[in-house]
Amino acid sequence: MAVALPDDVREFRNGAQRAVQIHRLFVALFLAGDLLFLPGEWWLHRAHLLPLALRAWVFAPLAMVCIQGAAEWALRKYPESRENMLIASGTLLALVAIAAYPGADSLRAALLLPVVTSILHLRVEKVWLAGAAAFAAELTLTLLQVSSSGNAKAILASLSQWAIWSLVLLWTASASHIVLRFGLRIWDELRVQTRAQTELWVRQILSEKEAKTDALTGLYNRKSFDEYLSFALQISDGTNTPLHLAVIDIDNFKQINDHYGHLVGDEILRRTAHAIQQHLAAGDFLARYGGEEFAVIIPEITHEQAVQNMEKIREYIANVHHVELDGNRATVSIGLSTHRPGETGEELFERADQCLYRAKQTGKNKIVAWESAVSG
Repeated sequence: MAVALPDDVREFRNGAQRAVQIHRLFVALFLAGDLLFLPGEWWLHRAHLLPLALRAWVFAPLAMVCIQGAAEWALRKYPESRENMLIASGTLLALVAIAAYPGADSLRAALLLPVVTSILHLRVEKVWLAGAAAFAAELTLTLLQVSSSGNAKAILASLSQWAIWSLVLLWTASASHIVLRFGLRIWDELRVQTRAQTELWVRQILSEKEAKTDALTGLYNRKSFDEYLSFALQISDGTNTPLHLAVIDIDNFKQINDHYGHLVGDEILRRTAHAIQQHLAAGDFLARYGGEEFAVIIPEITHEQAVQNMEKIREYIANVHHVELDGNRATVSIGLSTHRPGETGEELFERADQCLYRAKQTGKNKIVAWESAVSG
C-alpha cells in the first residue's frame, strides 16, 4: 500500500509551508529566550561576558536568521528539493542553538526539530533522513567535546550523553515512522471511502436525473410534471396567486415522421423544445408530456400575460423554416387554462387539453384559451 499521498492533494502539499512556520517559531522562541535569560546570563558570566555575548546574543541570532532566510529563498527557487532543504535547515538551526549555549545539555533536544517536522512531508524515508541528519549532528558535537576534553571522566560523560541522545533520536524517529504510517493508512482508507461515496452520489444524481428528464429533449418528463403541478397548485391556493397551464402540440407531426423519417421527427422535437424553453420566464416549468406534446406551468402572471407569452412562442416557431423539412415550417397549436381555486391538477389539465383540441379543430397553428373558448 502506498504510504504517500498524491501530489494533487492540496491540503498535504502545504506540509513544507507548515514546516517553515515551525522553523520560524523555533527561531522566535530562541530569540525570546535570549532576551528572557539575558539578566541571569549576564550575572552568571559577568567575568567573561564578552565571549558569551558574541556567541549567544550576536552570532547565533544572525546565523539563525541567515539560515532561515536562505532556506525560504531556496524553497521558492528549488521547490522540488523542499523536503531535503527543510531537513538540512532544521538541523543547522538546532546546531546553532546548541552551540550558542554549549553548557546547556537540555538544548540537545533541539535536534528533534528536523525529525518532528519531517512528518509533515508525509514520506517515511524523509523521517529517517531527518533522524540520520540529527544523529550525525549529535555525533559531531560529541566528537568535538571528546577532542577538547582533557580527562577520561569528561570523555566518558560525553559518550554517555551521546548514547542517551542517540536513543532519544532513534525512539523519536521510530515513533514518527509509526505515527506517519498509521496516519497515511487511515487517510488512504478515508480517501477510498470518500471516492466511493462520491461515485455513489454522482450515480444517484444521474439516476434521479434520468428518472425525471426526457432523454430526447432534455426536458422534464411527465412524472416530474405531475409532481411539480401538484406543488404549484398548493402554492397557488395557499398564496392566492395566479397559475396557468399551457399544452403545446406540434401540428401534423405524424405526417412529418411518415414523410421525412423518425430521425427528422426527433430533430424537430428537440428544436421545438429548445424554442419553447428559450422564450419562457425563469419561474416557468416546461416538460415533455408525451409524444409531440409539451406542457408549461406558468405561475404568478395574469391570464392575459400568459396568453401573450404563449402567442410569442407560437409566432416564433411558426416563422422557423427547417432545412430537414425542405424549408417548410413545423407549427404548434396551444391550449391554455387558468387555475381555479380548489381545482385539481387533472381538472386543470383537462380544460387546457380541451382548448388544444379546439385549436386543432379550428385550423391549427393557433392558441385557444379557456375563457375565449367558453365565451366563443
